[in-house]
Amino acid sequence: MTIAITVDGEEILILAADEESTESGEAAEEEVPNPVIPEPAEVVWAAISFFALWALMKFVLLPPILAKRTEREEKVLADREAADRATAALGEVQGEYDAALAAARTEADGIIEAARNEAGDHRSGVMADANTEIAGMRADAASGLDASRTEAIDSMRGDVGDIAVAAASAVLGKNLDRGAQQGAIDDALSGGDS
Repeated sequence: MTIAITVDGEEILILAADEESTESGEAAEEEVPNPVIPEPAEVVWAAISFFALWALMKFVLLPPILAKRTEREEKVLADREAADRATAALGEVQGEYDAALAAARTEADGIIEAARNEAGDHRSGVMADANTEIAGMRADAASGLDASRTEAIDSMRGDVGDIAVAAASAVLGKNLDRGAQQGAIDDALSGGDS
């Protein structure tokens, strides 16, 4: 049976099967194959293709890839071991460097301290020598000053005596004898020294 429906000016036909016609039509129609289940020939060709690709991968394509991967892993492992050895060697060298640096600093500190002590001893010795020399120079200067003063007084004694006698003669208006007045002049000069 056919049903016709018109929508917006277009006619749509719907086929409806009668119960009587479907029973007789089933025998006439062929059975439709299931698209999910493959045919036996397709299974055979798929198996042949699968095993051919498997053999190609296993025996031709995969061995070089595995060899390269193994080689790369060995190289990475060797590089890691070399890096570990280099790090250990660096640690040893750093330790030796630090020890040598500490020893050099200790030695430098010792040398500086010895130089300071030596400079202090030398300074003390130089100061002591200078103080001794200054004391000697003061003593020499004092004794030289006393000797110079005594000599100056002795050399001036005659001149002062002459000037004193001449001044006293002028003040008194009479001529005084220097020999007679010499004792008074010496007493006056001796009193001036003390």
